This record gives sequence, C-alpha cells and structure tokens, in this order.
Amino acid sequence: MKKILCLAIALVMCACVFASCAQNEDKLIVGYTIYEPMNYEKDGKLVGFDTELAEAVAKELGIEVEFKLIQWSNKYLELESGNVNCLWNGFTSNCADDDGIQRSEKVDFSHAYMRNEQVVVIRKADESKYATADSLKGVKGAAEAGSAGEGVAKGFIGDDSKYTACTAQTATLTELMGNKVEFVVIDKTMAKTLIGNGNYADLMMVESIEIPAEEYSIGFKKGSELTEKVNGALETLAANGTMTELAEKYGLENYVITDFN
Repeated sequence: MKKILCLAIALVMCACVFASCAQNEDKLIVGYTIYEPMNYEKDGKLVGFDTELAEAVAKELGIEVEFKLIQWSNKYLELESGNVNCLWNGFTSNCADDDGIQRSEKVDFSHAYMRNEQVVVIRKADESKYATADSLKGVKGAAEAGSAGEGVAKGFIGDDSKYTACTAQTATLTELMGNKVEFVVIDKTMAKTLIGNGNYADLMMVESIEIPAEEYSIGFKKGSELTEKVNGALETLAANGTMTELAEKYGLENYVITDFN
C-alpha cells in the first residue's frame, strides 16, 4: 500500500512539474531591474524601452506578459528556477561574466536588438584627476553586481579590495555622490539619460576612456521554445516600425538594431 501511495504521489508531482513548465512557456515572465530608460517606474507605472518592447512582443505572440523585479546578480538562478522565463533588462550578450564563462554558454540569446557601451562616471569636481584608464588604477570604484560593467571596473582598479558591488546601477551613483567611491561603470544608455541632470547634475561621463561596444539581447533558458518565437516577433516589430518608434520615444534611435540579418 505504501509503495502504491508513493508511486501515486510521484506521478502527481511529475504532472505538476510538466504542467508548470508548459504554463511557463505560455506566458512571458520578464526578469528586470530598475534601469532608466529600459525598465523604470513613472507615475506608478512600469515604462521604458525594454518594458514596452516586451509588451509589444507578447501582444504579437498572443500571450500575457508579467514583470518580476529581481536582483541582477541572481539572474541565472531566477531563470533556472522558473521564477522568470526571460531576462530582459539591457542584458549584454557578447561578453563573459566575472567567472570567465561566456554568457552565451549559460543562456540562449535572442537577436541582438540594441548597441551599448559601458562608460566611466565620476564627480565633475574630479574631471582633471580621472581622464585615463591608468588614473583609475588602485582607486575605489563600483558597478552593479553581475553586470558587464563589473568586470570592466575591476579591470581598471586592479585590486578587488577596492571594488564595491552594488545591487543596482542607480545604487552605484549613490555611492559615487556619497564620496564612497571615486568612479563607477554603468551602461551608456542609462548614463545618457541620467548623468548631468536632476539628482545627478554633479556627475559626468569620462568620454576619453573608451570601452569596447556591446550588444543587448534577451536571455532565455537553454532549449526554451520562446527564443525562436520572440525572435519572430522582434523581426515583425522591426519591419513594421514599432522598434524604431520606441527607440525615438526614449532617445535610443542611435542604438537600436532593426536589421537582424
């Protein structure tokens, strides 16, 4: 009797797992962090280029979309656990993580849909101090944990004990304005929107320090059927002008990629 009961429980559990997996593919569950102009809140509503593009893709596919705020350093765990089924938040696809493993070996990527660069941001008062990569060696710096900028910042500093990992890119700017670090590395798409304005008026990008260009893609679990489906939707939205319209709305017309050949 116990064996039969155990077998029945096991079958029920397997059925639940399979049902969960199937349901997971029928809905776009987006893992994101607050990152203007890609995903951020305005007047109590989540907006941004990535947010609205995800909504447009879901509409094109005839499925629902749900957004889940995650810690970017836990992105792979969130994806593997099924808590989200895609990572869509200015996710740099053509680079390795801090462990040296290429991101493309960990997830399946969609078409690259946007170009980006990492940039160094400092206080305007320090403009004469930090104008070259060599000037950042051995000084305190910060980046978002798990981001493409983390490896760049550590490379400039050369001493991990002087590096600060933050939970979000905006948190790095708080560290910088609070004089806890001397520089931060963030995405140019974000810096272009925030730096030199409002709360960040006393900060500046260091244009003289060049960092290799990157590309943004959407990350899916290895083998996910969503990758091909979303690629098809992106191709449609690129062809009908939706992606270009969104890029112009958020000042990203010089970064968006609409030719996937």
